[in-house]
Amino acid sequence: MKPLRYLPLAFASALPAALAAQAIVITFEGSLRGSPIPLDSIHVENLTAGGDTMLHHPDTTLVLDFSTGIRDYNGDAAPIRSMPNPFGGSTEIMVTSTGGEMRLAVHDAMGREVAARRVDAPVGLHRFRYSSGMPGLYIVSVEQNGQRRTLRMVAAEGTGHALSELTHLGGSGMAKSDRSLFTWQPGDQLRYIGYASNDTAMFSGVIEHTPVASTTRTFTFFGVTCPDAPTVMDADGNVYPVVRIGEQCWMGTNLRTAHYSDGSAIPNVTNNNAWLQVGATGAWSNYDNSAAHGATYGKLYNWYAATDPRGVCPMGWHVPTDAEWKQLESTLGMPADELNSAGTRGEAQNVGGMLKSTAVWNAPNTGATNETGFSGLPGGARGGFDEGTFFNLGTHGEWWTSSNYGEFNFAVRRQMRHSNGGIGRFGYYKGNGYCIRCLRD
Repeated sequence: MKPLRYLPLAFASALPAALAAQAIVITFEGSLRGSPIPLDSIHVENLTAGGDTMLHHPDTTLVLDFSTGIRDYNGDAAPIRSMPNPFGGSTEIMVTSTGGEMRLAVHDAMGREVAARRVDAPVGLHRFRYSSGMPGLYIVSVEQNGQRRTLRMVAAEGTGHALSELTHLGGSGMAKSDRSLFTWQPGDQLRYIGYASNDTAMFSGVIEHTPVASTTRTFTFFGVTCPDAPTVMDADGNVYPVVRIGEQCWMGTNLRTAHYSDGSAIPNVTNNNAWLQVGATGAWSNYDNSAAHGATYGKLYNWYAATDPRGVCPMGWHVPTDAEWKQLESTLGMPADELNSAGTRGEAQNVGGMLKSTAVWNAPNTGATNETGFSGLPGGARGGFDEGTFFNLGTHGEWWTSSNYGEFNFAVRRQMRHSNGGIGRFGYYKGNGYCIRCLRD
């Protein structure tokens, strides 16, 4: 039986008794090009109340329990798991021992052993610290009493040392869950970021969901995750999946930060007239000033926020130039004679369709396959020239580039529509509000 994660519910006393006796069970599965693939981990975020938690293989079941506090149970620790995973530089590996000599080994994606440790491990939970010299995919194997268990791990960055290190930190009783920091109430919107890997690559996918009943949710993986940067975090602590398309690493969802990378606040301008008056100053808003829209589609920023020298993207990332968008389009098959054209291009090659999410868009969502994992969304726009109003949610996705357009107060943007499979290249007023997709430096 798979271990279940019990998460506390605040204000449970206000619930009807019949409801409080039940629990919502979310079971996760993975699918890669139509075939099942095991999940390595699932990152769960509460977009409404804040807070996050992780599930680790083989635990793929999230239980939202209608009770306060947290339940302790023996199944909380999987036979082998690592936290965090993916990790930056080092991670803690936890292994459940059945007693006796145990050998832990770490191999890289080429099958080379990079670290190993043999210990006498009494019954209980044993902790190891693994520090990776280089980023990449690793396989941990544990051998004890004639049995062998394995776990995939991804190092988002290395320590810079030539050698990897594996240290035994000691043993203890079974661990208790740390999920008392993650709260949930009916109506809260959750985001799940699922990770899976095979022998050559790692994949990530995103699902946003407001749980109302037990269900199974399937991560349909498309784009390959960047091996040395499977996720990136912004100044507000929002975590984004990262997908590799050609030689570029892109965020897999739209930017949601309210701060520049140095911690400075970006003004949130809600009033229509005030939006028109901000001038050459950075500003953001959620579509219709709705936090729910902001959580789903990302925030709308004017061009001055996108290009502020303090950096709207996380450190090591930037708002792409027009030329960098052309590189993406060329990778997806757009003909060279269309790259520099204004208007909608690449329809015959379905360039926009390969970038569009298969969900959320209004019908007909022409050409949408999301085979790149870019998961482009129809976040709409906000006018900045004469009205300051919101428009085109569900039908248009608009993204800023950092490039100027002509001699006017215009900049280059990209556009996808529900009604075609191409991608638009246009110039428009810098005071408009569009979404942002960050690109790794």
